[in-house]
Amino acid sequence: MTTFEDQDSAQANELLFDFDLWSDLHNRHSAINHPSELHGLLAGELAAGERLSSQRWEDLVLEHLGCDQIQERMGDDQPTPHALLHGFYATTLASLQSDNMDFRLLMPADTSPLGQRLEALGTWVRGFLEGMARAVGDALSRTPDDIRELMQDFVAITQVEVDADDSEDGEREFEEITEYVRIGVLNIFAEFNRPEPDERTLH
Repeated sequence: MTTFEDQDSAQANELLFDFDLWSDLHNRHSAINHPSELHGLLAGELAAGERLSSQRWEDLVLEHLGCDQIQERMGDDQPTPHALLHGFYATTLASLQSDNMDFRLLMPADTSPLGQRLEALGTWVRGFLEGMARAVGDALSRTPDDIRELMQDFVAITQVEVDADDSEDGEREFEEITEYVRIGVLNIFAEFNRPEPDERTLH
């Protein structure tokens, strides 16, 4: 059984964001929702300033998977589902907080057909918007204009065409939209997660 302690941070990060691993988890639970949507949902709640307890995160996953409990058995070379879930949560939060701006989206491999990646991007953003709505609700309407415009752009991205041609132009456009979403999420996180003033500096 693989554990994250057996690997360095780069290897652990790659394992945590192995789309096939998450697809396998969803398939074994007969989930109708998309793996990318789950990551978007988590990122949306975190970006809005929420911090989830272990139990609340597991409950959110169960709701997303549409089941009552998580099956523990996975392959011998894979982490347990609980290790996967909690490593995923911690890594996602750390990457949002990091000055390195190394936050990434859970997406199919670059070798996957463009249509599959576009579908994943649309569902990721839809999950993100749902997570934001869960966390802040009507407060979204009181955010700065640039954040509201960004959210409107995100809504448009959820309506992206999924029958895209695997052309060079299509690949370039996909990369540009994905990067726009990634940077946009970091900007939203910065807006809703401002550091508390240091009382020692107040007079």
